[in-house]
Amino acid sequence: MKKITFLLTLLAMVVCNVRSAFADDAKWTDKGIATFGEAITSLDNLNDGFYVLRNVGRKTFVRAEGEALKLKPAVKSTNFNDFKNFFQGNTDVAYVFYLKKSATGGKYTIQGKTGNYFPNSTRKDESLSLNATEYEYTIEHIGGSSFGLKSDTYYLDGKAYNGDYLEGTVVSYGEKLPNREDSNGAYELYPVTLNTLCTVNFKYTVKNHVVFAASKKALPNTAPSADNYPCLTITGYNKDVITEGGDVVVNCTMTLPFEVSSIESPKYYAIKMHTGNRMLVADKANSEVACYDVSTSLTELPDENQWAFIGTDALESFKLYNKATKKYLKSSGSGTIATLVDEAEASTFHVMATERKEMTNGFCISNGSYYLNYQEPEGSNKPGVYGYGLPDQGSTCTIFTPASFPLNYASDWVYVPEGAIGGKVYLETAGNRTALKDAYNAVKNNANPTEEEINTLVTINKAIETSGASKVTFKEGYYRLVNRKDHNFLHIVEGNNIMNTQKAKDKAVGSVVYFKSAGEEGKYNLMIEGMYLGTVGKSTNIALGNEGSKGTYSVVLPEGNYITKIQEISTENEKDYHYLHVNGGNAVGWEASEGAPASHWYVVPATDIEVDMKTVEGKSYATAYLPFAVSSVEGAEAYTGALNATKDQLDMTKVESVPANQGVVLVGTGNKATLTIGEATANIASNDLVGTNTKVTVNDANRASYLVFGKNKDNASEVGFFKPSATVASIPANKAYLNASAFGAIVMNFGGSVTGVNTVVLGENGANAPVYDLSGRRVVAPVKGGVYIQNGKKFIK
Repeated sequence: MKKITFLLTLLAMVVCNVRSAFADDAKWTDKGIATFGEAITSLDNLNDGFYVLRNVGRKTFVRAEGEALKLKPAVKSTNFNDFKNFFQGNTDVAYVFYLKKSATGGKYTIQGKTGNYFPNSTRKDESLSLNATEYEYTIEHIGGSSFGLKSDTYYLDGKAYNGDYLEGTVVSYGEKLPNREDSNGAYELYPVTLNTLCTVNFKYTVKNHVVFAASKKALPNTAPSADNYPCLTITGYNKDVITEGGDVVVNCTMTLPFEVSSIESPKYYAIKMHTGNRMLVADKANSEVACYDVSTSLTELPDENQWAFIGTDALESFKLYNKATKKYLKSSGSGTIATLVDEAEASTFHVMATERKEMTNGFCISNGSYYLNYQEPEGSNKPGVYGYGLPDQGSTCTIFTPASFPLNYASDWVYVPEGAIGGKVYLETAGNRTALKDAYNAVKNNANPTEEEINTLVTINKAIETSGASKVTFKEGYYRLVNRKDHNFLHIVEGNNIMNTQKAKDKAVGSVVYFKSAGEEGKYNLMIEGMYLGTVGKSTNIALGNEGSKGTYSVVLPEGNYITKIQEISTENEKDYHYLHVNGGNAVGWEASEGAPASHWYVVPATDIEVDMKTVEGKSYATAYLPFAVSSVEGAEAYTGALNATKDQLDMTKVESVPANQGVVLVGTGNKATLTIGEATANIASNDLVGTNTKVTVNDANRASYLVFGKNKDNASEVGFFKPSATVASIPANKAYLNASAFGAIVMNFGGSVTGVNTVVLGENGANAPVYDLSGRRVVAPVKGGVYIQNGKKFIK
């Protein structure tokens, strides 16, 4: 806020403290609601007096906001006692209207707190406001406590979005009396009485120091209620019913976000004033104290921004000392910018509380005559620290530690997943990212980090800043997307055609995104699990589908950082809201401003996936069916299978690589296999193993169509393909299976070694799902007779 002169400031404050642009009528001035009565049920009880009006259908109360007649959900209840508890003793008389019966009888004027009246409504669906004409309304009984209020033509109604307890407006609507007591055109009238308010002065006191004073209007014969303010914790005050105005001492403790220190061991802080990031800065050239916007993310906080509170007690006396200039702050009053001086000339200050309840951890600095205050006097071009008479927004200070600035800077790099495209050259050097994380954690995890620890982080920050942008390029290929806001991976929702973000999916198949060139530089079609990301709508889920529904996306690559923005550009409507975004965990369309980190992505090359293996008698097994090719397999051997002439045996052939959309059986000895994404060189002549990239529901109607991989329940050492048991509800994504055979099971022939088969009971919801014991620990080799959990269900091996 610019302040021209101290006198003009005081005048402006007087104007700002007026609660309404409209002068209140004398009947409402300095009044509060003393009593709140039951709603009238008969026109015989409708006497001249004050009333609160409730719209029955909307479950809201009429309130005059200036002259506009609004509907407010003051009480989210339909209980009279709740209404009474809210309104009786309330000083907000904008809810109160004065009804006066016309001298001619049968009609009423309805007057609001500004002195103006309900108007004549001449148009249907017109939002109504008070005006100076004393227009008379007909009030008609609908039934119970509900009444219709009618102007010449239209009855009053309530307009709002559909739903209970939503804000709205009073409007004109129907030409007939509403026929339901709970309609939007039904109003209840609650009689109230008003009483003159008294003034209660609350004196917030800490260790016998009055740190804040606030006056409130209150009704006589009510208990005083002190408000809460930043840094203050109320420990007690006299809550006896007041009969007239007076002082109330509010005892408090005060928790400040800084510590006073000595000149021998100064403890420095950045001091922010007002809103935004306006911070005290020592202007050495002019020996003045400026106040400029300073980023909270810096490689290090300059010494010019660092100030120490030199003293022994912040409530009594301290001086402000600047690290860079080794000078103190002197405040010379209103209209004069603070200066930098030697200690002998420095001002002595003490802390006070702020009147701004919303400014968390805010406090004020006073010299006993005025407060330090951010100002930018007209024409001076000198935004800085001046003197001012009130603890307002411009006088409110908050604190940042010097360590927070390099921490904020480092956080832009330290939380980036390993291998992400973009960033700085420094972080591409082996060991540098680890050094950054170690330095960051040493400062972050220490409430009082040492100067050496801070300097280590600052040194790395500066190396990052000056190292230049990464030269790694982006091209068509497989990637994973990590959201900058929640740090989770974009992943398909199993059994659905939408996406969300999920934790710990750095090796999952469903998090691999194929960026397929759309034929023009910088434009791509995106695919997950063989399906295309479709076009994007504002704040709606992005669907996966076939090629005919695909969207075309542009990729805005990082420039010296890791932030990638991905925008669908094949449709024009609300194009600025076509960025890939996360809302409620789901992938939707939204804008991608700097303040929208949920629309920012870290793009990490996808090099491999991991497949969980299931152990059977010393060997581990799994099936796989993938939408991309695999160049090599580690931790297992991969086999394709071809049915023999009699269709009762699957002859297995080992392969070193696997083309996309080919089913394989993995055989190893460990609990995981790692499959590298890349070009497949294997020539697969025949493979009867098929599969799915999305979950397939299994039910009684289609159960006979599949043979799924599992083990022989009668012989735990035998594995093969079997008809799904009644407990198998689905075939998971990326699993291989066989199409139905006349046989109930198919043996596998590994070069003459045939797996025996019989009937089978799979681990409930999929042969290859992980198994856990009752304590939640994963079990690689379940023991016969043991009780285990698979896919959320118990089973006995």
